[in-house]
Amino acid sequence: MRIEQDQDHETKRDRVRRLLLHPLEGIGFRFPKAVEADEGRKRLDRLADELGYMSETNLRRLFEAMRSKGEGRARDFWPSHAAFVALAQFAQPRPLEEMPGLASWFGSAAGRAALAEGRLVEEYRWWLSKHRPPLNPHERRIVADRAGAAQSKVARLRERLDLRLPVDAADREWLHAYETHEAAARELVRRGQAQGEVA
Repeated sequence: MRIEQDQDHETKRDRVRRLLLHPLEGIGFRFPKAVEADEGRKRLDRLADELGYMSETNLRRLFEAMRSKGEGRARDFWPSHAAFVALAQFAQPRPLEEMPGLASWFGSAAGRAALAEGRLVEEYRWWLSKHRPPLNPHERRIVADRAGAAQSKVARLRERLDLRLPVDAADREWLHAYETHEAAARELVRRGQAQGEVA
């Protein structure tokens, strides 16, 4: 009786824990020793909050997808936040209406500048993670650094694929996630430009 009552009052965060995080812990996912317990808990709480929009069915699908994505030599470290978000977008794209600032920001001059300066994907990922744009010089520098590293990796992987050289499965998945985010961000910029032309 008590269990039923608890499930009736289950929060979105608790549902993500029950269907995704606890099962992944159950098969051995853990943080490296360098990550303190409190920090690990905060990371998982942030992830649970980020994925709280997902249905039970799609959280189960995400569990199946993520169970083979462990990092580290033994493949048992938690995958990155970005990896979860990217695969969650495949399982169940997050409705843009849940992030109204995202669409308006990318549709503005700020989004066009991010596109022109090669920061579009990393700014989009920053939004997905923080639910806001980078606000100060330090955060903008982080995004710019990530964008430079990502663009180098994209160019290297695309070159290898064009030359039909072997590319690791994890790198293929990373590139696919990058291209998915790039397409979504470009579409937001395009919509903003189209609305500006109509206005």
